[in-house]
Amino acid sequence: MAEFKDKVMYLGHSGFLLELESATLIFDWYQGEIPPLRGDKPVYIFASSINQDHFRPEIFGAVEQLPHAEIFIGYDHSISEVDTFLDSLPERIQDHVSCFDGDARLYSENEEMLVSSIPSTENGVAFIVEIEGKTILHGGTLYLNQTATEEDYNKWYEKMKLDHPELNIADYQMYLNHCEEEFGKYTEKIKGRTFDYAMIPLEPKYGDIGERTVKRYMQVADYKLWSPMQLHGMYDAVDEFVTNYPEFAKNMIGVTKKSGVKQAIKSGQKYEL
Repeated sequence: MAEFKDKVMYLGHSGFLLELESATLIFDWYQGEIPPLRGDKPVYIFASSINQDHFRPEIFGAVEQLPHAEIFIGYDHSISEVDTFLDSLPERIQDHVSCFDGDARLYSENEEMLVSSIPSTENGVAFIVEIEGKTILHGGTLYLNQTATEEDYNKWYEKMKLDHPELNIADYQMYLNHCEEEFGKYTEKIKGRTFDYAMIPLEPKYGDIGERTVKRYMQVADYKLWSPMQLHGMYDAVDEFVTNYPEFAKNMIGVTKKSGVKQAIKSGQKYEL
């Protein structure tokens, strides 16, 4: 795989801007400021889902303002209001918007970039981007989706058993097994691959789910460089991960106060890969 020294900016949460030699890639922008974009090369904008913390409708303005812009959205056409909004966009914008539902593959208009998607365990998709001989992964919300605590799940389970005794409802252990199997199924597409750069969800809102998710990613594939994301501004979770898993931090570029990482950055700061 090609070595590269490209500029990247972490935009916050799950947002990144990658300034490559031949194109600019923007992932999941919903906060932070995007610097002025060059119009002499393609700009590819990715939204892994239409959740408000991964997607801003303002991205459609790029198609009108830039001569070579394309938009890739993880969306399954299940929400009528979103379909109505997309259908209301001018045709000159719609022509440059592609929606990805689960597993899909699509070349950019100039055929210089191949985009593949993987179903997410929450909403939308994860993106695999192949461009300039490099392979880039943005994990979207593809994480180990065990978001219910045992106590909360059991309360829900008991209520459902009372309200719907005719249903075969999974108990907590079956729920955990399902989440593990679902993550394993979806990440099969990246199994054994090597990525030049990966953006991986370290979701901090649900106990140790984020740390366990990153460990599973590390078992599935190899990453020359990677950055944690899906952080909700909770950067202490990155510090904690670096402390607990120094073996995975050596090639990490992330917002942390800890040493032992490839590069410590701040949100809104440009860095070099």
